[in-house]
Amino acid sequence: MEMDSILENRKNYQRNKMLSVIRLHENISRNDVKKITAYSMTTVLSTIDELIQEGLVYEESCNDSRVGRKPVWLRINPEGGYFLGVEFNRNAIHCVALDFTGKLIYDAERNIETSEKTADQVLELVKKMIYDGIAFLGEKSKKVIGIGIGIPGYSDANRGIAISYSHLKDWKNIPVKDILEKEFHVTCYMDNNVNVMIFAYKWLVYGGKCEDMLLVSIRTGARVIPIINNQPVRGTCGYSGELGHVKVSGRSRICSCGRYGCLNSEISDVAIVNKIIDGIKVGRFREIAEAVQGDMDKVTMMSFINSVREGHADSLKLLDQVKGFIADILSMLVNIFAPRKIVLFGELAELGDILLDGVRERVSENIIKENSNGLKIMASEFGRNLGAMGAAAMVMQNAFEFLEEKI
Repeated sequence: MEMDSILENRKNYQRNKMLSVIRLHENISRNDVKKITAYSMTTVLSTIDELIQEGLVYEESCNDSRVGRKPVWLRINPEGGYFLGVEFNRNAIHCVALDFTGKLIYDAERNIETSEKTADQVLELVKKMIYDGIAFLGEKSKKVIGIGIGIPGYSDANRGIAISYSHLKDWKNIPVKDILEKEFHVTCYMDNNVNVMIFAYKWLVYGGKCEDMLLVSIRTGARVIPIINNQPVRGTCGYSGELGHVKVSGRSRICSCGRYGCLNSEISDVAIVNKIIDGIKVGRFREIAEAVQGDMDKVTMMSFINSVREGHADSLKLLDQVKGFIADILSMLVNIFAPRKIVLFGELAELGDILLDGVRERVSENIIKENSNGLKIMASEFGRNLGAMGAAAMVMQNAFEFLEEKI
């Protein structure tokens, strides 16, 4: 029995390796697969035939005018299976569906209202968003391979348990993975909602071979996920990437963690909105106050972003402060990790070069020359559904054990 298990694991590895090779190469034949994998032609032929029979791969004849026998290309079948991804934070929930090639075919967003912020209510919203995605797929939903979910706050990905989230007071030790698997009868994969974002870059942007980069998410908190040598840098215990809880000097605002002086209390969406509200109370940010007609509940990050774009003095001054904090923390990270690219994600990053030009200049001044060569600091090319996209890509990663190639 043990030998059967070993042989089955080897067969699955070979199968997934070939499937990954086909996925990551535009024009590839059976002979190419043999060369890349170094498997015997017998193994390649039999495995490819199985993948075709299962509808995961199809053949396409080469149409060029070359002399001699034309090759037959192997292609991933878009309808071979589907990946659902869900991600939420304090303010909104997103759900997407990707086809088997990784193409986005369904995208839904819903705000989370103040009256809906209990654990049970949020879980029901998650379920409803997934049911809506399944309804969109119709008969194709029978081919859903798995559901990925990005959870805010602290979680135990291995056990599928959401441990806590400061913006949902009763969000404590919830077995999210088990709840969703019992509800939908399909495998569920769970991780922190920023951790999952990196899979969207690795598989949907870089085809499995990602250059050294830092993904920095600034929303209700600030987190960083590095990819170094094509591997996400994550700890096996504790909670890595908690950039927002790095202490910044001379600051006394209280953070959601209960401590004072955390970066989150200066640059997060919550912090920026709170600073604007405090400012309005003493006569500052008058343009924003007029726009919301004095209703402080209507002050949002978009209020700030629009005000910055209009060139309002108080908002520009606040932005300069935020730029300084971001640049200083990125300078530290660059000198530690020496990435080639830094990608910022969140509503703040939607300001683009209005934000980034000042950050780039200050980072360049603060880092060693050897780490500045070729460094790019950019806003994410994804929309607000990045977490959901990453959660769906996490299913691709886990269900098929794609190659973790080093570059």
